[in-house]
Amino acid sequence: MKINQIEMFILISQSGSIAEAARKLNKSRTTVSAALSAFEDELGVRLLDRTGNKVQLTDIGEAIANDCERLLMIASDIQTKCAQHLGGVESSLRIARDDALPESLWRQLVQQMSERFPGTSISIYVAPPPELEQMVQQNIIDVAYSLLPDDHRIPQVHHHELGQIHMMSVAHKDHPLSRLRKVNCSDLERYTEIALAYVDDESLKAATPRSSNFIALPFYEHLRDAVLDGSGWSYVPALLINKHLREGAITVLKHNKAMNWQPYGEIVDSDTQRGAVIEWLSDQLESYLLEANR
Repeated sequence: MKINQIEMFILISQSGSIAEAARKLNKSRTTVSAALSAFEDELGVRLLDRTGNKVQLTDIGEAIANDCERLLMIASDIQTKCAQHLGGVESSLRIARDDALPESLWRQLVQQMSERFPGTSISIYVAPPPELEQMVQQNIIDVAYSLLPDDHRIPQVHHHELGQIHMMSVAHKDHPLSRLRKVNCSDLERYTEIALAYVDDESLKAATPRSSNFIALPFYEHLRDAVLDGSGWSYVPALLINKHLREGAITVLKHNKAMNWQPYGEIVDSDTQRGAVIEWLSDQLESYLLEANR
């Protein structure tokens, strides 16, 4: 039993004509008819009844048609996986990321990855940036994408910068800090900060809060939403709040360190062999950041 015989059988049954199947396969009618006959001889059954130029599935042909379709799909999957392996495409990939970039971008990238790398099994997990280096080091994930930490603490973990993200200290337009002409450090310490929460080996922590009074949440979208609710001020990626800034719901605090740029990039183990999916995804993120920062 050969894959091309199964393919011809399915195509003939779908088109209802040996001549039409031959045309679609760019083969002679004699070649297709001979392949079908050889397939039937090997199985010991007649799969198609021939009446003039028309063919119709027999009862046994009808019974095995679905299984033959499935065999063709499995064969195609095998060929795709082997071709991807030869092309350096990962068979599986574990990705973790923060949420400093819009969810709409990641939704688009997931769709593109499924179309471009159909033979790759991809898992994606969202976590706060301080957790990602350790996840790479412990081989929980293959690659992480996030804001890169200032203190690069794990030497065997490699950072590859893809671009910069504009970070801003902001508050709701009606927050007391938004009404000050000038905000100093003591002002920031006086009011509740919405800080980033993360888990390390010891406990649940807040990432470098500047106020002793804080509420720590795990994702930047949560920080943004808490600011919109008037729960406190926070330091968040501009890409997540630009709409609210334009609408006037959120204001940038008048503090001399209210705005700066922070690197965003890829985090991998130094021994990791970067495959085609990682290369493609990193290129897409780099292009997005270049365009977003124009």
